[in-house]
Amino acid sequence: MFSRNKGFTLIELVVVIVILGILAVTAAPRFIDLGSDAKKSVIEATHGSIKDTLKMLHMKAQIKSKLGGDVTIKTQYGDYQFYRGYPETKSEATNPNLYFIESFLDFGNIENEVKNNSTRTGNYGDINVFEDNDFSRVGYGTGNLVADLCYVEYHHTSSIETVTIKTQGC
Repeated sequence: MFSRNKGFTLIELVVVIVILGILAVTAAPRFIDLGSDAKKSVIEATHGSIKDTLKMLHMKAQIKSKLGGDVTIKTQYGDYQFYRGYPETKSEATNPNLYFIESFLDFGNIENEVKNNSTRTGNYGDINVFEDNDFSRVGYGTGNLVADLCYVEYHHTSSIETVTIKTQGC
């Protein structure tokens, strides 16, 4: 006459919840790639830093009325070569030659640096830097960073200066 309710016991429910928790902890990181988002955020922040640094340095050149061809401007980081009021990617007016990122951005202690008459590469942990007479790049990857598509680039020539960002490979 008495009907018995059929259902799960408290112990069975706790065991199922524990198993689901273990699966979530081990499986979720495989489906959620936070590393890519973190790299993109670093590149976007560096992009903003480079643009802000260029604006401040250009204002300094305007204040000093040095918007012409090759000029050397004394900055708080030392003498540096400017062209049309913007810092060169490589300052050949200094001895030894200096590079834009090396001079104006601080990424902390460099782990490895290779510098010669035409290029500079550096490693700041996971962040890498490539600089030559036309480009200054910061990003994740190797060599000149172009193939890895996860970098920000300052490009300066006698006619243009641009700051671009590539995050497809992050």
